[in-house]
Amino acid sequence: MSGQKIWNNILCDIKTKVSTSTFKTWFAGTFVLDLTNEEGKDILVIGVRNNFIKEQIETRWKEEVLKTAVRQGQKTLTVVFVVGQKEKKEASGAEPLFSGKPLDYFSKSKSPESLNHGHVFENFVVGFSNNLAYLAATQVAVSLGSLYNPLLFFGPTGVGKTHLLQAIGNEVLAKTLNAKVLYVSAERFTNDYIESLRNKTQQAFRAKYRGVDLLLVDDVQFLAGKESTQDEFFYTFNELYLSGRQMVFAADRHPREIARLKERLVSRFAGGMAAAISYPDVEMKTAIIGVKCKERGVFLDSETIGYLAESSRGGARELEGVLISVLALAKLSGGKVDIEKVKATVERSMPQNLPRPTAGKIMEVVSRHFRVSSGDLCGPSRKSRLVEARQTLMYLLRKQLGLPLEEIGGLLGGRDHSTIIYGIEKVEAACLNQNKNDEILRLLTLSSAN
Repeated sequence: MSGQKIWNNILCDIKTKVSTSTFKTWFAGTFVLDLTNEEGKDILVIGVRNNFIKEQIETRWKEEVLKTAVRQGQKTLTVVFVVGQKEKKEASGAEPLFSGKPLDYFSKSKSPESLNHGHVFENFVVGFSNNLAYLAATQVAVSLGSLYNPLLFFGPTGVGKTHLLQAIGNEVLAKTLNAKVLYVSAERFTNDYIESLRNKTQQAFRAKYRGVDLLLVDDVQFLAGKESTQDEFFYTFNELYLSGRQMVFAADRHPREIARLKERLVSRFAGGMAAAISYPDVEMKTAIIGVKCKERGVFLDSETIGYLAESSRGGARELEGVLISVLALAKLSGGKVDIEKVKATVERSMPQNLPRPTAGKIMEVVSRHFRVSSGDLCGPSRKSRLVEARQTLMYLLRKQLGLPLEEIGGLLGGRDHSTIIYGIEKVEAACLNQNKNDEILRLLTLSSAN
């Protein structure tokens, strides 16, 4: 029996024992790489898309896979999961009519102007900060409108939200015949809507946005405060959702944190899957630098790569900007990179003199974020939401401004220093959770903004 036949039989059995969403998430994208026999044991090698899926299957499902194989008579079978890519078959003149492959004219056609051909899943670096978003994106790309609809990515600038949005679009165009994909920013949607009102072309506008199989909208926070545009977006959303078309959005924060966004839109965004993307850690930044260097056909030594990864404070976009400066330096130096010159280049590239926020500015940012008044922050209320906001403010005043404990207590209604210490320590402990850490980073950025 072939490896593909064995694996298909195992999958058919597992599919009857798990939910549809579980099967699609962990098993739908698997594929057979090899079947060998060593010392009387059959070894079936199964490929998966990334390390995250591999770890989850091995931890949660491998035992069930092996039990299923035994029940089907494969008592000597060992299943090994590896990260890999499915081999592309050579084109054949005897290709079946319904092979699932796009016709040649479609494969060679260009993506819409707004999609960047370089934004694909293959060059997206996956790590702890984005693995859930990546997994959801890859699943949506092969199952439009049926798994996560809508899908929303949110996180700070430069962490890969746009890359994932466009990767979904590029993947769908490459693998789905006659797919209609539209990628726009919320600003473009707004401008198109205003222009349709001015020129009385609302019918053409609605045909453009409601006649697609996949709608990708970036920077949806731009809709905040635009009442009539939000209404039109809401009706567009409903039309696509009710007809089973896929929508994927990106924003710089969770919809519930976007001020002046209508509640009915917030509920629509939150009705699907919302995946956070945060800043990459040092290991992931190292991998990103490696990918970028490979794309450009250049080499950097491990010391330089390590320094760039550790010194970069932002996301992949900022990291790439610094890397471009370093590669320019290497080119001017005949390919030789001196670490001291790299350090000097990085220091000039990094923002050194961020405006120092005031205590009032930080209090304003925290009040707006938690939707409480500054008076309540300084008052006696012990409601959980207020306590969290108050302790977050204590932490920011201490860490960002370095204020003495007594001064922080004075700003918060005369609280004693032991209360301030407790609040700061509580937030520090909470920052071990990625979501809280991301929240603090956003507040730090907002309070430093002009």
